[in-house]
Amino acid sequence: MPPSADPPTPRAPSGRTAAARRRARLAKAGFASVALTVFATGMMAARSTVAGHTRHALRPLAPPSLFVRIVRQDALRSGVIVPTEAPPSASTATS
Repeated sequence: MPPSADPPTPRAPSGRTAAARRRARLAKAGFASVALTVFATGMMAARSTVAGHTRHALRPLAPPSLFVRIVRQDALRSGVIVPTEAPPSASTATS
């Protein structure tokens, strides 16, 4: 028997197949919209919490004024504090 020259005709999708394809298309669209929403929310959260985007003026880093005053008083009262001297280093006799 010779092969037929006519291409096979596609069958018309049944009602169940068409409904399944429609549900799959809607599910894909739903997943895409949820993914886009999660991505946009994460991007906004990252932009709002990054250290480079400050919302107020920065204060210079300094010790508390009470601490500075006490240290100055102690340094003036007792003079400059010097580190203790190390014991003499050990030496060996020459032979």
